[in-house]
Amino acid sequence: MIRKENITVYSAETSKHSISAYLRDIFNDLPQAHELGFRLFKRNLTALYRQSLLGFAWAILPPLANATLWIVLRGNNVISVQDTGVPYPIFVLTGTMLWQVFSEAILAPLTQVTENKVMLSKINIPREGLLLSGLYQLIFNTIIKVLLLAGVFFFFHQTVELSSLIFVPLGLFAIGLAGFSIGLLLTPLGMLYQDVNRGLLIILPFFMYLTPTVYPAPQDGGIGLIMRYNPIAAFITQTRNWFIAQPVYDIHFFWIYICMFALIFLAALAIYRLSMPMIIERIGS
Repeated sequence: MIRKENITVYSAETSKHSISAYLRDIFNDLPQAHELGFRLFKRNLTALYRQSLLGFAWAILPPLANATLWIVLRGNNVISVQDTGVPYPIFVLTGTMLWQVFSEAILAPLTQVTENKVMLSKINIPREGLLLSGLYQLIFNTIIKVLLLAGVFFFFHQTVELSSLIFVPLGLFAIGLAGFSIGLLLTPLGMLYQDVNRGLLIILPFFMYLTPTVYPAPQDGGIGLIMRYNPIAAFITQTRNWFIAQPVYDIHFFWIYICMFALIFLAALAIYRLSMPMIIERIGS
């Protein structure tokens, strides 16, 4: 019996391709990409466990250390923060945890593709599998952070409401979508120039303080205006409000920003699909 095999034809003609065509090709390759992405995710997880004394704790150490610093500063009256409506440790830890999700989402696509670029240049693999590997790692780390947050809520006897908690996954999705879309858009350029990754490591900590992660968003002034139209500020504030059962914050902007980042994600995915063969050829030569 002769078994039929799928044949992929590569052509230099790109005029017949559109964004919808690239997205359709990506959708058709998803089963193979998922298999590769999940295998890479398990490999990375095993390597992290074997080569690190702290292992999975690294998923929670950055937001925990950052939150502890601000709690100590506020407790010793070094800084003054207005009333947050909940114990400040809960407020700041929730904010820094959500920011860490956004930060990891930005770095995930570029990190995975860069670490596996040697394999890309030697083996014809579904390149979206690398993105899925980063996505699975992001989801895993987020679950660990949420479990940490649940322990903190229990310790401080923080009241939660089921009617609010059911929307928390939506908020986490919005934050992850925003970060992953930005990171995916920067990935092709970041593969060619290391300045992108280094620049992100400098910009992200600075940008964190333009979002209400460690203090409530001001209602007026220049900073208040920036935060009002900062989509990440809207995502973090609303998701934290769902966590701690606080009133809804600019939900209309929340939905507008989700739609905006969904379009950016689809465009970035098509650009990634189109540009990767040329980038691989360049880095492999």
